[in-house]
Amino acid sequence: MERGDDGGPVHMGRRTGGTSRRAWLTLGIGAGAAVAVGGGVYACSEPTPAQRDAERVRTDVAPLRKRFGEAGRLSDPHWLAYDRDEAERSRELLPNPDARYRVVGVARLPAGTVASVVATPSYAFAPASPDDVPDVLAEFLPGKPRWMSSTAYDRHLLAPAAEGLSGGRFFLDPSTDSLYFDTVNPT
Repeated sequence: MERGDDGGPVHMGRRTGGTSRRAWLTLGIGAGAAVAVGGGVYACSEPTPAQRDAERVRTDVAPLRKRFGEAGRLSDPHWLAYDRDEAERSRELLPNPDARYRVVGVARLPAGTVASVVATPSYAFAPASPDDVPDVLAEFLPGKPRWMSSTAYDRHLLAPAAEGLSGGRFFLDPSTDSLYFDTVNPT
């Protein structure tokens, strides 16, 4: 019995058994499509670096002291730093040269510091509450805080930053000496 290249029988110049070239091609294309679809689903379900950063609570104090040193000696921080626009740019091929990083969190100041700052007349503090507190930070906020905020104090803490590149709000709680910050591009 005559055999073809793939080992299948050949009868009158035609293959009669084994797997034809067309079958192999069809199988290969189908498997490739399945891998592509499966890989795409897997890739889509993976969190982006910004999503991971937006949920990774940091506790290092040195970067905060560098950015918000004017607030006083910070301790016991819980904060996030992430590119807040990355999700919108996830389909772009090139990174955004003008990324806007959100740095948001809470820290403690030495006892009595917040009461002293809030009592400063030039700041004109008033009761206010932070908006859009990330869920992963909520557990680190003081219980029943009486947040106070001041646009003059915000400007004071952000003054070292380049004009137009920074923005944010700061909230102080005198009863717990806590500082809540929500900033964009602090330098």
